[in-house]
Amino acid sequence: MSTVSKSIADRIIAGEFDTDQPLITEIIQYNNIFDGGLAYKLIYDGQNYKAYLHVPSMLNPRLYWQRPGYGHAMTIVNWSM
Repeated sequence: MSTVSKSIADRIIAGEFDTDQPLITEIIQYNNIFDGGLAYKLIYDGQNYKAYLHVPSMLNPRLYWQRPGYGHAMTIVNWSM
């Protein structure tokens, strides 16, 4: 899992990094605990996203983007609950 800027997240969504391996399948937007600013977490193909469900530094996580054909992220939109 990586944290990137909005600019990089939007470039991923635009398909700029589609040949990268492992394939990025979801991007989670959240407020960081340090200053409340927005951050973007990358989830990769085959990665167990459940490992990040209760990370204290991630406030209000929500799905920002999901690669078509990869459906598991919709279950983690309400991480902070």
